[in-house]
Amino acid sequence: MVNLTVSLSEETVRKLRRTIRDRYGSRRGALSGLVEEAVLEVLGRLETPNLNERFRALKGGEVLAEADNLDQLALKLRKLNVDARSVRILSSTYLAPVVRAGFRARKT
Repeated sequence: MVNLTVSLSEETVRKLRRTIRDRYGSRRGALSGLVEEAVLEVLGRLETPNLNERFRALKGGEVLAEADNLDQLALKLRKLNVDARSVRILSSTYLAPVVRAGFRARKT
């Protein structure tokens, strides 16, 4: 374990302590556990690529190029010698798959 000193506003500390008290009670190490859990979650989100949005360039109903952001799409269109103003650019958002779990039964 490593000790780390962090400065937070009084409002944030108040909310943090209230959440810990409601969620974990007065268990020893609850603050450290919650902070570590939150930091690992944020780091995981930052390390994995965000595949929420995809951009496509269409011309005449045909997909000319696809990219994760507009800068990459513009670069691909430049390589194809296509003017970005002559194509239709669509953005699509990936939807998270629906996962259902649990026991299902009917009353007879």
